[in-house]
Amino acid sequence: MGRLYELTDIRLGPADELVREHGQRVALFCFVGLVGAATTIGGTALLYHHLFFLPLWLASGVSIQTAILVTFTLNSLLTWRDRGTDSLRRRAVTFEAVSLVGLAIQEGALLAGVGALHIFYLLALVVGIGLAAIWNYLVNNSVTFA
Repeated sequence: MGRLYELTDIRLGPADELVREHGQRVALFCFVGLVGAATTIGGTALLYHHLFFLPLWLASGVSIQTAILVTFTLNSLLTWRDRGTDSLRRRAVTFEAVSLVGLAIQEGALLAGVGALHIFYLLALVVGIGLAAIWNYLVNNSVTFA
């Protein structure tokens, strides 16, 4: 019986603490990110390909900015709800600044993917969203909602 307990009580050392500290937060961030990604992808497709036929860079930029507003609200209410000590204005401005770098990452991936690699614009957008998500989590966790 003692041996079974040892096998099920595996500790990962420093990784254990990292998972405990960031596990739920990362899961919530991913959920909010999916909402943001749906906003970005759906908005871009509608503005570029279906409704207004805007230039791709403008359609994605407007959609990303809309997603920034949505994800700031959801991240404030869910992901970092335990860290809301600073003023809403400071957090919103910092989140926007971090997200504008994410927007540049997404636009760069989109334009490089479509222009240089000739891949479908929605696939390039998904790659950009993934790259920007890593940046956004790391900086928002350590700066915006510190």
